[in-house]
Amino acid sequence: MGFLPTAISFGAIAVQAGVSNAGAIAMSVWVFAGASQFAAIEAIRQQLPWLSIVLTMLIINLRHVPMSLAASRVVYNRFPGGQRWLLAHGLVDETFALELSDKPHPFAYYLGMHLCCWASWVVGTWIGCQVGMQIPERWLQFALPSLFLYLLINAIQTIQGRAIWAVLAAGIALTFATAGLGSTGILLSILGVAVLATVLLKQQDKSIEG
Repeated sequence: MGFLPTAISFGAIAVQAGVSNAGAIAMSVWVFAGASQFAAIEAIRQQLPWLSIVLTMLIINLRHVPMSLAASRVVYNRFPGGQRWLLAHGLVDETFALELSDKPHPFAYYLGMHLCCWASWVVGTWIGCQVGMQIPERWLQFALPSLFLYLLINAIQTIQGRAIWAVLAAGIALTFATAGLGSTGILLSILGVAVLATVLLKQQDKSIEG
């Protein structure tokens, strides 16, 4: 569900930039990398040369090299080569974060996660293409913060007791404090809550171990 708002916004922005429905959906099917796809659409909107677009996407996606090395060493090293190739296409920032923050699971678990995220991204792109011309551009600004908000909620579900109330209170306070900054304020609030949640979660784990 966290992928849908961002994927819908990508499809909408793509058709508003003059990209065909088939082109936008094909990009989500084969590229499946949100940041570079948004960058490519902006470059297309500005009518930049195709080589510049390709190089921009390549540079943005270079982060997948260390991500793949880390995931292979920590998670995927238990699987044969063919299964690693299947998982490689679905390795994005969000699945990487979820995989390295959880205990090891069987191959079917990771494959299911990747397929669900990928399918959600493709379906969301298709929806965005269908309704893109009817969506006001200002509505699309919350799509990326909503994805991070979803991941944050998923991450703090393991926090218990008073700590969860502290996280919620901090989130509300930060939201009001950064209200004048628009989407940037939302992202800063999410980042602040994420840092607090991480600290409290580590303290909780230490108390359990002690």
